[in-house]
Amino acid sequence: MRVKDLRPTSPAPAPALSVRASAAAELLRLIGVLVDDSDEYDVGPERLAELRGRLSEEVLSELRAIDGGSRVSFQVLSLLGADLPDPAGVEEMVAALEVDHGLGWRLLLAHHAHQDQRRDLELLEAVVVGRDGALATLLDELEGASELAEEVSTLLATDPEEHGQRLLAAIRAVRPLWDSVAQETMHAINRDVAYRQSQIEAGKSVAEIVLAATNGYELSDDPAIRRIVLLPSFWIRPWLVVGRRADAEVLTTVVAEEFLILPPQAPSPALLKLFKALGDESRLTLLRRLSSGPISLTEATAELGVAKATAHHHLSILRQAGLVVIGGEGRGSRYALRQDPPTVAAQALAAYLQPHRVSSLGHPEPQDP
Repeated sequence: MRVKDLRPTSPAPAPALSVRASAAAELLRLIGVLVDDSDEYDVGPERLAELRGRLSEEVLSELRAIDGGSRVSFQVLSLLGADLPDPAGVEEMVAALEVDHGLGWRLLLAHHAHQDQRRDLELLEAVVVGRDGALATLLDELEGASELAEEVSTLLATDPEEHGQRLLAAIRAVRPLWDSVAQETMHAINRDVAYRQSQIEAGKSVAEIVLAATNGYELSDDPAIRRIVLLPSFWIRPWLVVGRRADAEVLTTVVAEEFLILPPQAPSPALLKLFKALGDESRLTLLRRLSSGPISLTEATAELGVAKATAHHHLSILRQAGLVVIGGEGRGSRYALRQDPPTVAAQALAAYLQPHRVSSLGHPEPQDP
């Protein structure tokens, strides 16, 4: 039998792209960084220790209790910044939480329930926005589960109303600290947002903007994603956080280096990340493997003979250095070379040394015209 296929063959339209500067989201991200004791942030442990020292032990203990040991709760809550009314500031967030004390609790429950076991995204969004019957449906599903993640069990044992009141109190307790760093923080974020917005208005493709803003994240081809929201962050650098709200993929991106105030003679964070990535045997092994084509996390794990978490850590460092792109979602994620590592390393080092190059005789070398 011969067949004529009359179905449309054109690709699905690219999702709509927007970029926001949200003080509300950034305050929550700052809290998330402060309750995370790992040494994984570009601002450095000394700066974070100084900020923690300006909060009482009682406040820090309460923030950690609200986080529940997950290290991601406040980053999840920062997704609220994607859909708050303009200007998506702290006042708008406080107003939303005062009207609906259970909002944060439902957002966290939906997130952790989905992480525990893949669930219907429409149901989870209905839970978050408080649609009638949605929470009861999810609770029925959870009740029938043979085993629940610790984060889910903890939330189910917590009264949503009480959780909301504690969250509001925590935000108010951190507000003076936030006010002291807000200008530094939002100045960098606003510059990044203005730059990305200019790219959008100039007609640059959504995929190109996202790839550059995320330093190596390729959009999925999920037709259910109709919006991409970029929420640049100062405090969470160097991490990229990928979240989902309804039909939107929310990407917490790092503020681009050119919008930060940095010591003029110091090597840039990007240069340090690049040579950190190249200064490890396991990561060099992965780059050699990637030169033959894309790989999955499972393949990277087998290549190194390490745990998946360790392989993921190495791949994350390679992405942060701009050497690797990640595409797909969850278990289907694929990693590929973004740029030629030798060329990138040579160009980055030359750019840093160029103004100060000297010949072997100690005289300045002539500069290229």
